[in-house]
Amino acid sequence: MKIKKAIIIIPLIALLLIVITLFLLSHQTYYKYNDWWVIGKSMAEIEERYGEFDIELGSRKGYFIYTDNSWVMPDHLDHYYYIKFDENGIATEVSDGVQPGG
Repeated sequence: MKIKKAIIIIPLIALLLIVITLFLLSHQTYYKYNDWWVIGKSMAEIEERYGEFDIELGSRKGYFIYTDNSWVMPDHLDHYYYIKFDENGIATEVSDGVQPGG
């Protein structure tokens, strides 16, 4: 009986670990946005999935993610999930950054 349980439980645990690992790798910049999906997509496709951009800075556009008011060394700045676009409007890079002038 114990062997049957192990045969079922071990693959399920392995599958769960694989799913968690893939999620963490594809959402490295911020948990809400899939970096792998964003790179290579057009502005329209990204806005269709995630909504209107909260900030636009030339070839970089971004979504607000949080204000750092933590109790350990807060910077009190707004942080954004920035997406850099090429001249054709295709996402080439993603990053986490602070508000302009911050």
